[in-house]
Amino acid sequence: MDNGLERRMSNYEPLWNEWYIDSFAGENPTGVMYRLKDKNGRKSAVRVLTVDSRVSKRPLSELTSAAIGRINDKMRLAGEAFIVSARNFTVKNHENIGSAPVAADILVQTDEYEPLSAITAKGQLPYMTARKLADNICRGLRTAHKAGFTFGDICPENIWVDSEGHFCLDAPCTFDPKRADPTYAAPETQTEGFDPYKADIYSYGLVLYRIFNGGLLPLQQPDGDPAEAVRARMNGAAFDPPRGAPPELQRFIMQCCMAHPETRYESMDEVYRVLRQLTVDHVPTEYEECNFCDICTPTPRPKKQTVHPVSQPKEVQPNQPQTEEQPREIRESKGMKLYVMVLLYILLFAGVGFLLFSIFFLK
Repeated sequence: MDNGLERRMSNYEPLWNEWYIDSFAGENPTGVMYRLKDKNGRKSAVRVLTVDSRVSKRPLSELTSAAIGRINDKMRLAGEAFIVSARNFTVKNHENIGSAPVAADILVQTDEYEPLSAITAKGQLPYMTARKLADNICRGLRTAHKAGFTFGDICPENIWVDSEGHFCLDAPCTFDPKRADPTYAAPETQTEGFDPYKADIYSYGLVLYRIFNGGLLPLQQPDGDPAEAVRARMNGAAFDPPRGAPPELQRFIMQCCMAHPETRYESMDEVYRVLRQLTVDHVPTEYEECNFCDICTPTPRPKKQTVHPVSQPKEVQPNQPQTEEQPREIRESKGMKLYVMVLLYILLFAGVGFLLFSIFFLK
């Protein structure tokens, strides 16, 4: 975390005349988040994004003006589920003694979240958690599109987790379509006049592709360069379905990632309708065996060579997370059944004994 930012945040207090920094909440490449509290104990959070004209080669006034416009558009979605809220904002220019400011901090008041990287750093997302992420982000996108808002920068770095464990999609105010990262971009974004709604569907599909492909992008090898894979995809190279997804989910993801916009799903309404029809009745062994790297890191880790025994997928209840605690719960369930059976036998013998006693001794 930037010590300079900490000092500046201390100087900005109280934020919006009532909020004070409580603690550090999280950080990813798109910004830093702090927890806030007021004198009455109420809680909130602030997202801090820094813009610098020396880095972007654009006037600071242009950078801040574009950010303010995007924040105002996003504030219409405040309070909507599965979307990172923007409730208030302010722009603080960095002091530049003797010269005009060249950098600024953009502070956006929001709810408390933690970055997705805080979860993926612990290991591969459990399959049921990955399916929950697909559902939550789909619903957030659907809500935003209905309100006329498009993201343009859908990627793991812009996915956050709220206090209830829901996955929420963010739209950083510093996004610049002309300088967007092509890692998750649709091919048509390289030209003018593309449909941003269809481009969002493609990016959503590509995020899911990486999640269900062991952390690898399309055309990327476990020890390969992600940038080369991105260039090949943007140049029109075809790619195989994600190897860790079951067939019906593979078809869904590939439909989102069709190279031509007109061959993708028509809208997020259709995407949501199809996704809801996909059953979740087991954890595919292909997913558990397909684990090459963290989806929130650009550089893949070589996969360890291990031998996986052939086994049937474990049956789980739909929408019920598969966790490491399940074997213990199964053992507890078996123990409870044994206890009940023994108790029933005791009651049976007691009943028979009482019956015999009644016949022979109570006459």
